[in-house]
Amino acid sequence: MTFSQVGYLIHLFAIGVQVDTGILWRAEKSELIIGTLCFFSPYAVAYLSYYALKGLFNLDDSLSYSIPYIAIVNSLSSYPVITSLLTDLRILNSDLGRFASHVSLVCDLLTWSLSLLANAANLAFHRSTMDSMWSILFTLMFISIIIFIIRPVTIWSSRCAQDGEEERVHFFEIMVILLGCSLLSEILGQHSSFGAYLMGWALPHGPPFGTTLVQKVETVSDSLMVPAFLAVSGVRTHLSSLVAASSGYTQVIIVMSYVGKFSGTLVASVVCGKPFWDAVPLSLIMCCKGIIEVAVYCAWYDRKIIDQQVFAQLVVTMVIVTTLVRPLVAYLYDPSSRYMVHGRRALPQSKEGVKVQILVCLHNEDNVPTIMNLLEASNPTPHSPISVFVLHLEELKGRCAAVLVPHHHLDKSASQVAGSDHVVNAFTNYEQRSCGSAVVQHFTAISPFESMHDDVCALALDKRTHLIILPFHKTWAIDGTVGFVKYAFRNVNKNVMGKAPCSVGVLIDRGSLASTHHMVGGEAAPYRVFVLFLGGADDREALAYSMRMVDHPSVSLTIIWIRSREDEKHGGSQLDKEAMGDFRAKVGYNRNVKYVQEMTEDGVGTVQVIRSVETVVDLLIVGTHHDPSSPLILGLTDWSENPELGVIGDLLATSDFQFSVLLVQREPTAATSLPFIEFGNQ
Repeated sequence: MTFSQVGYLIHLFAIGVQVDTGILWRAEKSELIIGTLCFFSPYAVAYLSYYALKGLFNLDDSLSYSIPYIAIVNSLSSYPVITSLLTDLRILNSDLGRFASHVSLVCDLLTWSLSLLANAANLAFHRSTMDSMWSILFTLMFISIIIFIIRPVTIWSSRCAQDGEEERVHFFEIMVILLGCSLLSEILGQHSSFGAYLMGWALPHGPPFGTTLVQKVETVSDSLMVPAFLAVSGVRTHLSSLVAASSGYTQVIIVMSYVGKFSGTLVASVVCGKPFWDAVPLSLIMCCKGIIEVAVYCAWYDRKIIDQQVFAQLVVTMVIVTTLVRPLVAYLYDPSSRYMVHGRRALPQSKEGVKVQILVCLHNEDNVPTIMNLLEASNPTPHSPISVFVLHLEELKGRCAAVLVPHHHLDKSASQVAGSDHVVNAFTNYEQRSCGSAVVQHFTAISPFESMHDDVCALALDKRTHLIILPFHKTWAIDGTVGFVKYAFRNVNKNVMGKAPCSVGVLIDRGSLASTHHMVGGEAAPYRVFVLFLGGADDREALAYSMRMVDHPSVSLTIIWIRSREDEKHGGSQLDKEAMGDFRAKVGYNRNVKYVQEMTEDGVGTVQVIRSVETVVDLLIVGTHHDPSSPLILGLTDWSENPELGVIGDLLATSDFQFSVLLVQREPTAATSLPFIEFGNQ
């Protein structure tokens, strides 16, 4: 029992560390209004239901005593529980997820404030007003000590810990301070969890301090202690008590308090301008309970505030409601539905006065040189500029709330840890050298990998981009071997390819293997770009992108149109012919552009064409997907490691080629639209 309670305190402390208290200062008026009504509406409905039942039936005195506590616990919408639910549903970084987490934090603040006032009122009622005033005064002093003494001392001590031994000592120091704060909280008349959670709130969230601390603490608590706490709580739930005579009246009040919470949140959301079909899942989410509420049930049960019957009813109702809400929310709310409302935005024709908007996604700085070469090859000019939105993608660690903000809004410490400052400096220098032809904006997204694609798609939709560039999930060492594989990146890429509101390009960066020319550095040697054209919507999009490179003096562009004899006999696709005709008309007699047509019988011939030029290519551009019945890929479809890249893309990604590849996708296919599950190293 003691072991499980200590585990709960450590877990609550870890959650507190992950809370971004700055959300409260940035909260919108609608979030404050909805959070307040979400908190107080169960009170009103629970008491109305109680008085209605009291007028019809003779109720036990014990029920009258339990009513305020039933209303209080059902008013909770705990921030840690709600953010955990949103993460499980993969909507933490959606518009609804961010709004729900902010609303729940408002509820959390009201909960702790009301708990402090209720404790003071209880002392005034049972002892004296002076005792109540002293309790409030000492609690405020306790809060001040945590914020102004314990917080700076802990942060200073962490910075001084240089080696492993010092870090371990520092960790144990924090654990001792945590238990001391919990004990002092009990002495002051509050629950021990108040001190643990408050200490977590006071410490900085996110990297480097918060992330490291949370990883160590969760290793201790989540694997053993928290399951023990939940198991003990389950053992204490006696289902036989549910058949008591008064259980029906209690159940009505419990259910009506849930109804009050749902209806209060729904009405407030609609009044504040939220769409009805966003307000409904928001209201359902606010009704969910978790470990925080279970701990409250147990604390009140131990203090004889609620009896065994009410405890069992609260636990069972919580389990039923939370179990039903999850699939309902998943069914009602799909953040990706808004991305494809108007169809995908395609790359515009390359001509004067047309601006191309590109979203570049980066997990680290390794892909920056090749991407900057690609952007420079796109030939930005004052008459045909490009807008580049650089999105640095970072996994959510050491914090509860997902983040999607302009880079300059990010905490300085978090920015330095993520290494995004180097990326920002590189692209800022590129923007300055372009003299207004390229405009760069920087953003940072911190979210779980499972829902990271929502940040990418949301930014692409908001900025009306024409192309999203994603780094491939593999990198290569200088000797040609695969150096780094991150399957979570593949999951992100696959989800973006299936849901993006515009065209998508996957960049297979092998810049470290070849003597890639750095165009931004002003080298005289041309940047050799080859476009492989087999036909289809994706290849036409790749061709449209290469049109921007035609007039760049430092780009040597070669178009290879691979055709089958059967295709030649039947005339081929009219759309492909028109696209190629438009391209050749634009090129004219440009010396930097070559046009080659190759005839092949099957996939083997296609591979031979690629092999014949592999030593003279810096970047190969090709469409992702092709007609599966085409003779050009015959014999290449038997086995595929990365089906989302298409047959040619998979071949180029898994073989020992030395050049970089840009795979362009115009429309999603079955390979990218289906859910993706990867087993293996993450």
